[in-house]
Amino acid sequence: MAGTYEEAREHIHSLYRFGSRLGLGRVRRLLAELGDPHLGLRVIHVAGTNGKGSVAAMTASVLQAAGYRTGLYISPYLSDFRERISIDGRPISPEETAQLVFDFVKPAAERVEGAGEALAGGPPPDPITEFEFVTALGFLHFARGQVDFLVGEVGLGGRFDATNVIDRPLLAVITSIGLDHTDRLGSTVEAIAAEKAGIIKRSAPVVSAPQSEAGALEVIRAAARRRDCPFYLAGRDSRLAVEAVSLRGQTVSFAGPGFPRPEAGLHLPLLGRHQVDNAVTALTALGVLRERDLAPALDGRALGDGLARTSWPGRFEVFGDRPPIVIDGAHNPPGARALASTLREYLSGRRIFLVLGILGDKDVDQFLSLVLPPALPEVAGVFACRPDNPRAMTAERLAELVAEHVARWAPSGPPSCPRPGVPLPVTAVPDVGTALRLALAAAGPDDAVCVAGSLYQVGAARQAAKDLVG
Repeated sequence: MAGTYEEAREHIHSLYRFGSRLGLGRVRRLLAELGDPHLGLRVIHVAGTNGKGSVAAMTASVLQAAGYRTGLYISPYLSDFRERISIDGRPISPEETAQLVFDFVKPAAERVEGAGEALAGGPPPDPITEFEFVTALGFLHFARGQVDFLVGEVGLGGRFDATNVIDRPLLAVITSIGLDHTDRLGSTVEAIAAEKAGIIKRSAPVVSAPQSEAGALEVIRAAARRRDCPFYLAGRDSRLAVEAVSLRGQTVSFAGPGFPRPEAGLHLPLLGRHQVDNAVTALTALGVLRERDLAPALDGRALGDGLARTSWPGRFEVFGDRPPIVIDGAHNPPGARALASTLREYLSGRRIFLVLGILGDKDVDQFLSLVLPPALPEVAGVFACRPDNPRAMTAERLAELVAEHVARWAPSGPPSCPRPGVPLPVTAVPDVGTALRLALAAAGPDDAVCVAGSLYQVGAARQAAKDLVG
C-alpha cells in the first residue's frame, strides 16, 4: 500500500477542483479498468430531490435486519468521509480505503486519463471527478465485501449521475421531486423528474414516493410505462398509518405489496410528516422485493426491527430538552417547507432561534421565505454562519439577506420578537459551533434552537450540540 488513509482522503478531496461534470463515459472507462465490479451487484437504486437518503437508510436497515449483508452508498457525509460507503452499518475501514485508493482506483484513473490524453493528441482529457472516483471506490468495496444487496443513492439528478452505470437494478426508487439544482437539471419539476427517471431501466420495478406535483408523477409513470416496468405508487398501492407521535419518534402501521395484512406497532425514529412519506416509500420498495421473491427472508419482524434501528443523523434530530436543539439538513425549498411544518407540529408555542448556513448556489430567497416570518412567525432570532464548503455563502451576506427579508415583511418587527417593535435580531457568526452557542444563550428553557440550511454543517453542529448538552 502506497499511502495512509489521511493521504487517500486528501487525494479524493483534491479532485473536488475538477467540479461536478455529469456523464457516464469517464466512470464507465474507470470501472472497466477495475474489472467492472458493479456488474455483479444487486442494486436498489434511489433517486429524488428530497428524502432519498432517508429512504436509502431505512431500506438498508430493514434488509440488514432480515439477515442480508447490505451495502449502503450515500452522499454527502456528515462527519467522516467513510460514512459514504458502508456494509451492515460499518463504514469502510481507513486501511481498506487507503489500499483501494492507492493500489486500485488511483492507478486506474491515471490509466484512463493517460489513454484519453494520447487519443486527444496532447491536450489533457476530462479528469475523473471526485464523485466518479468515490463511486468506483464504493463499487469495488461492495464487490469485495460480497454484499447481498446494495442500496445506492444517486448523487445529482439520475440520468447522467455516475451511479447510473447500474444497468440492471433490482428496483428503481424515486423519492419526492422538487426544484433544486435547476441550473443543472432544468427549471421545472417535470424536467427534473425526467432526469431522476433516468435511473429507470427496462422491466425493473419502479416505486415512486407520494408526489406533491402531478406533473412530476406523470413523468415518472410515463418513463416506467415506456420501459415496460411495473409501477408502484407509495401511498396508493400501499398504506402507512400513524398511530402515535412524540419527540422520540412515530408509531406506524404498514400494508402493501408483500405485506397484505397490516404490520402494526412499527417504530419510526425519524420525525415529521415527510418521514412518513419516506417510510411508506421504503417499505413499499421492500415489499416489492418480498413479493417478487427477491428477498424471501423479509418479514414483519425485519420491518419492525430494521425501521426502529434506522439511524439517519441530521434529519430533525433533537438534542437536549430545555431548550431542545433541532439539527436538520434542509437545504432547498421543499426541505425548508418540510422543516417548518415539522417545527410547528412538534414545537408549537415555543419561540425558535434559527442557526442558518446556506450554500451560495441554492435558492436562498425562497428558502428564507419558508423558514422566517411570516411563514414561521415563531422565529425570534437568527444566527447566520458559513458552512465548511467552498460554495458556501458568507455569514455576512446571509445575514444581510435575512435582514432584507424581515424588512420587506414588517419594518417595525414581527410580534414574535423578544421586544415588539424591534426588528428580528440577526447576527453573523463565523462558524456553526459558535452560532449554536450564541443561539442557546439567547433561548430560554421553553424556547427551541434549530440549525438548518446545509448538510455540510450538520457534522459540526451535531458535535457542538453534544458538547453543549453533555
